[in-house]
Amino acid sequence: MNRLGALIKNMQLSDWLALSLLLLYVVLFSTLTIRQHLSFNTNALDLGKFDQSIWNTAHGRPYQITISENLVIESHFSPSLGFFAPLFWIWSDIRLLFIMQSLLLGGAGFLIYWHFRRQNPWLGLVVFAAYLMHPALHQVNLIEFRRLTLAVFATSYALYHLLRRQYGWMALGLALALLSKEDMSLTVIAFGLYILLVQRNKRVGAVTLVVGLVWFVLVPFVILPSIMTTDQTEGYQHANSSYSYLGTTLPEIVKTVSSQPGLLLQYAGQTERLLAVFNFLWPAAFLFLLAPELALFLLPHFGFLLTSTADSMGQLEDWYPSVLLILLYWAVAVGASRLSQRWQRIALAILLLTSFAAWITRSELWPGPRFDATLYQISEHERQVEALLTQIPEDAIVMAQDPLVPHLSHRQDIYLFPWVRHDNQPDFIILDREMRRYPLGSDEYRTFFYNVQAGTEYEIMEQADSLYMFKYAGQVEPEISLEEIWGDAIRLNGYSVSAAQPGEVFRDDQQDLPSGTTLRVELYWDVLEEMEANYTVFVHALSTDEKSIGQHDSWPADTHRPTSVLAVGEKVRDVHYLTLSEAVATQDMMLRIGLYESISGESLLDSKERPFIIVPAFNES
Repeated sequence: MNRLGALIKNMQLSDWLALSLLLLYVVLFSTLTIRQHLSFNTNALDLGKFDQSIWNTAHGRPYQITISENLVIESHFSPSLGFFAPLFWIWSDIRLLFIMQSLLLGGAGFLIYWHFRRQNPWLGLVVFAAYLMHPALHQVNLIEFRRLTLAVFATSYALYHLLRRQYGWMALGLALALLSKEDMSLTVIAFGLYILLVQRNKRVGAVTLVVGLVWFVLVPFVILPSIMTTDQTEGYQHANSSYSYLGTTLPEIVKTVSSQPGLLLQYAGQTERLLAVFNFLWPAAFLFLLAPELALFLLPHFGFLLTSTADSMGQLEDWYPSVLLILLYWAVAVGASRLSQRWQRIALAILLLTSFAAWITRSELWPGPRFDATLYQISEHERQVEALLTQIPEDAIVMAQDPLVPHLSHRQDIYLFPWVRHDNQPDFIILDREMRRYPLGSDEYRTFFYNVQAGTEYEIMEQADSLYMFKYAGQVEPEISLEEIWGDAIRLNGYSVSAAQPGEVFRDDQQDLPSGTTLRVELYWDVLEEMEANYTVFVHALSTDEKSIGQHDSWPADTHRPTSVLAVGEKVRDVHYLTLSEAVATQDMMLRIGLYESISGESLLDSKERPFIIVPAFNES
C-alpha cells in the first residue's frame, strides 16, 4: 500500500495523460465491442467457441467445445485461453472478454510509454497516442475477442524487458505469447537473433533461438496433428488451408521452398498485398526505419501473412496485423529516441499528424470512413431477444443460429445450427429468420427451418417477431384436439392459437385482441392417404357475426409441405399467420378452416360433406 501511495505521489503530468488515454481507449472500445455483441453482430465462430472453451475450463473441463472441434486447441495451439478462465469465477459474462481485450491491447501500447517515462516521457506518450490512433488497432479490437489478445500484450511485455536486458521477465512474456498461437514462434526466433547479434549475449540468445525454432516445428507438425480428434489433412491443417501450394508436412514445405523460392512471390508480390503493407506502415511515419534491428522483428510475420493463399491474411485484414502493430510501435519509439532533440520534436509532430490522418481516412472508428454506426445500435427486438434467451436453462443442450450462439455459449453443449453431434438431441433450437444464416445459404436455411417448424418434435416455446425458440417435446400435442378428416386423406388432429401485438411476444392468454394483432394458428395434420393434387389450406378469423377479420391461405407449412408430396403417416405442423383488421375479444373469435384444390379452387369436403369447419379460436376453459 505504501508503494502504491508513493507511486501516486510521484506521478507526473505525462503519467496522468497516459493513464487517461489508456482509460479512454478501454472504455470506448469495451463499450463498442459490447454493444456490437448486444446488437447480435458477433459470431459463433470464433467468439462463441472461445467463450465456451474458457467457460468450460473455468468449470473443470479444459478447452472443451462442441462447435467444430472437441477442444479449442485443436485448430490452433492456444492454451493461453485458459488464463482467462479464473475471471469467470468473478463475473461469468462474455462481456468480460471484450473488456479484457481492450485492456490488453491498450496496455500493450502503455508499456511503450512506461519504458520511456523516466528519460523521455513525452516521446513515450506521443508514440502511445499514435499507436492508439492506428486504424489496424481499431480493426483488431472491433473484430471480436481473439486468441492473439494476450499475445500482443505479452510481446510488448517481453520487448519492455528485452531492452532492459531483464531476460527472466522477458522469458515470461515470450512463454505467454507462445501459448497464444503456434506462429508466435516467429517472434521468439526474432528475439533470439536480436539477443545474439545485437545484445551479444550468446547463451540467452542461443537458448531463445532454439526454443523458437523447436516450437516452430514441434507444435504445428507434431503436437497439433496428435491432438486432433476430427478428420484433418495429414500434417499441419492450416498449411493445407492457407499454404497448400507449399505442402502440408514439414518435409514437403522445406522441399518446395528450397527448390522453388520464387514461388513465395506468387502471393507476397501481389499489388493488393504490397499496398496493404504500405497502408499499414505509413501511419507510423516510417520512423521504425531509425531502429532497423527492431524493425526486422516485423519481417517473419509479414512473410508468414503475405505468402498465405488467404487474402484476409495477405492483405492484413481482420485480426492478423495484431502482433505486427506492437512490434511496429516499439521500433518507432526506439528509432525516434535516437534523434536529436530538435529533430525528435519534428518527427513526433509528423507522427501525430500521420496517425491522425490515417484515423480519419482509413479507420473503423468514428470519424473514420469505415465506421458503421449500425453495428452498435441495439434495437428493441434485440433487447427482447436477449431477455428471452435468459429463459433457457444453463444445463440445456442448445442448437442456435450463428449470431445467437455467443449469447448462449456459457454451457457445456452449444451447437451452431444446423451442426449437431448425432448422439445429442438438442433441448432447444433457437432461430431468428432475420439474422445471419452462416453456414447456410438462404435456400438451405429455409429448408432446415421448416424441417423444425413443420415437424412435431419441438413446440414453439416463444416467438418474438422473427425469433423462434423451439423446445423439444418428443411429440407436440395441440392445445385444442379435433378429429376432422377431409377427403379420407388428411386428418386435422387439433390446433393451437397464440396472439401478439406488433413488437410483442406471442401469448395464448390474452383477453382482448386490438386491430393489428397477429394470430399464429398451428394446425396439426396427419396424412392418411396419398394425394395427387395440391390443396391450399385456408384459415379465416371470424368476429361474432361470422365476418372475416383476417385470413391466410397457403399450402401446408407456408407452402413448404405441398399435399402432393406428403407421405402416408406423415405428421405436419402447419403454421398460419393472420393479421386482424378489427378488434375482438378472444372469447368471441372463431376460426374457419378448410382446404381447396389449388388450381380449380374446388373445395375438399370433410367426412360430413362440409367445405369447412368453424371452431372457437381459443380454448374456452
